[in-house]
Amino acid sequence: MAVKSGGTSAGRIQNHKPTQKTQMKLKHLFTLLAACAIAVPAFAEEDTPLSKEMEKISKALKAIKRNGVDAAQKDANLAKVADAKAANAAALKYEPAKTKDVPAAEKTKFLSGYKASMEEAGKTLDALKAAIEGGKTDEAKSLLEKLDSEKKEGHKKYKADD
Repeated sequence: MAVKSGGTSAGRIQNHKPTQKTQMKLKHLFTLLAACAIAVPAFAEEDTPLSKEMEKISKALKAIKRNGVDAAQKDANLAKVADAKAANAAALKYEPAKTKDVPAAEKTKFLSGYKASMEEAGKTLDALKAAIEGGKTDEAKSLLEKLDSEKKEGHKKYKADD
């Protein structure tokens, strides 16, 4: 029984020394993995009851935008507005995470501003519902844009910096 010597033997693989290029690739890979391990918790958003309600509002409004505000999607859009309205009402019961960073003397003003902002969003949702029910496509589109700008303003003022 003869053993072929032309193939790669186990001994040669075990004794193989990595080249400088392979070492650099491994070094970069481990550096990338370490950076990801450190960065992932930093990007993880705080999962609070308020953030869950805000996510429900966001998903409902995105669905309305995806559906389009035409008459064919009226029932689906009205259901999504109802979902957003319910989540908005629930969100009023919670305080933003940023509240803990606000000085005690300004906390009442901060919270009343937050509640007023959420109530304004609720009124805009009511107007959106009326526009969809009335088949006023252009008005519904402008109300969706208004909700987007209200969201951006609210997040600037009341969302904790990540």
